[in-house]
Amino acid sequence: MGKSEDTRQHILSVALNIATASSLNDLSIGTLAAATNMSKSGLFAHFKSKENLQLAVLDHANAVFRRTVIEPSSVINSPLQRLLKICELWLDWYQQQAQNCIFIAAAVEFDDQPGPIHDKVSQDLARWLNHLNSTVKAAIEVGEFKSSLDAEQFVYELYSLYLGSQNMTWLGIEDSKHSRFQIALNGLINRSKE
Repeated sequence: MGKSEDTRQHILSVALNIATASSLNDLSIGTLAAATNMSKSGLFAHFKSKENLQLAVLDHANAVFRRTVIEPSSVINSPLQRLLKICELWLDWYQQQAQNCIFIAAAVEFDDQPGPIHDKVSQDLARWLNHLNSTVKAAIEVGEFKSSLDAEQFVYELYSLYLGSQNMTWLGIEDSKHSRFQIALNGLINRSKE
C-alpha cells in the first residue's frame, strides 16, 4: 500500500469512528479535517463532497466487516458451525464499534432519505441478509437443519434477535455477553433442527 492509500485508509478509519460515535449525517469534511489535523481543501481533494465521503466510509466499514466477521467464519466447513461463528463475530463487531453499529445507525438515519446513501445502505443490508440466507440454506442441504425449514424466516428471526439484543443492551436489559441473544439463538437453532 502506497503512502497516498495509507493516508486515505487512516482518514477513513477516523471518519468511521466519528460516524459511529455520532452519525453518518454528522460526518462532514470540516469535522474530519479537525479530527485528522488536515486541511479541508486536502480532504476535499480526496472526496469532492460530503456524500462521497459518506459513501467511502460505508465502503470502508464494509471492508472492515468482511475482514472481521465474514472472512474468519468462511473457513469453517460445517454451515451450522459457520453460522454460530458468524453470530459470535457479529456481536464482537458491535462491541468493537462502541456499541453503535454504523450499518444499523445508517439504516435508521437514511431510511426516509432517498438517494445514493439510502441505496448503498439498502444494498449492503440485502447482501448481508443474502449471505446469512446462503449459510442457512447450506445447513439445510447438509442435514444440520430440517429440510422443511424456511431459510428466509430463520434469517428474519436471527436479524430481529440481533437488533433486539443491541437495543436491550442500550437499555440495560441485555448484558455485555449478550446472554439473552444466546438463549434466543439456541432456541431458534433447536427449533430448526426438529
